[in-house]
Amino acid sequence: MQHSVAHIEHNARGMLASADPEHLHQLRVNQRRLRAALRAFRRLLPRKKRKRLIAELRKLSPILGAARDWDVLLGRAQVSGDARAVAAKARAAALRTVQSKKFARMLEHARALEAGATDETLHEFAAHALERAHRKLLKDVDWTNASRRHAVRIRVKRLRYTAEFFAEAFPAAPAYIAALKDLQSLLGELNDIAVGRRLAGVEADEAALLKRLGPAWTRFEKRPPFWRAAGRRPRRASR
Repeated sequence: MQHSVAHIEHNARGMLASADPEHLHQLRVNQRRLRAALRAFRRLLPRKKRKRLIAELRKLSPILGAARDWDVLLGRAQVSGDARAVAAKARAAALRTVQSKKFARMLEHARALEAGATDETLHEFAAHALERAHRKLLKDVDWTNASRRHAVRIRVKRLRYTAEFFAEAFPAAPAYIAALKDLQSLLGELNDIAVGRRLAGVEADEAALLKRLGPAWTRFEKRPPFWRAAGRRPRRASR
């Protein structure tokens, strides 16, 4: 969690000092990793403080996400002058956000959050967190429209980040994480197309990507979850 907080701070400063879109991208990645950590380690964290921090991150996310969407679109397609003006406004709003009291307060709360103790082994604790993220990913999978695919993409990221948190404790984790990355890449490309269509009417054919998505998902579903002991599932994670 603190690793993600440090990267959020670093890239917020980078956004203010440079127009390089990578700073916003990395800030957003680490915001998502922080939210995934808050879920993965939920049973060790003070409930009220954890929920407050999640709420603060959610409030900041739409403004920063809108600017990131424009960064991606401008890097992929030619758009009109009017669209570029909207992109500039989104960027200005993101810059105001990382200088805001709300952003500073979120960082303060994140730095102050401390975990409690558990009598579980690392493998037992990891299995609970991973099983919960895995179960949520497999629920309501739907490729029929962009918004539903985007929801699956978010859950893929959460499971990937959770797997990465515990990967050093499980030899089989890297191959599983690689499969998640493949899914995330396909879903990310499809989302970029949907964003371009929504923001500026930029059309692209996603048929080839959708054709690859089904087999990629099937391969992932067949891959045994690395955290499950042979012949035994961990007890169901608490909600």
